[in-house]
Amino acid sequence: MVPGLANFSYEERLEAMDLPSIAYRRLKGNAIEVYKYLKGIYLVDSSTMLPLTGPKTFETRGHCLKIQKRYCRTKLRANFFGFRIVSMWNSLPDDVVLSSMAYFNSFK
Repeated sequence: MVPGLANFSYEERLEAMDLPSIAYRRLKGNAIEVYKYLKGIYLVDSSTMLPLTGPKTFETRGHCLKIQKRYCRTKLRANFFGFRIVSMWNSLPDDVVLSSMAYFNSFK
């Protein structure tokens, strides 16, 4: 769709336009959505979709907003938002997850 880039590969087009990959943009978007749910920007009860682990599990490692990893019987269910983002969110560093709303743009 961009003139002059029709014969380039996907990676070359991304580099020419200085864009991140779609996989990176999806990952970033998912992290922002989890942040909004857990910080209360969305006025919904997120405890059923994103249940947090108990308070004893973060004493030695990680942050206090770790999401509970739940079991899925099917591949379809494993691709739902509340299941696919758990490992990514739990692996983020403390300073990113616990940043205040004043620094929301820096979180992005």
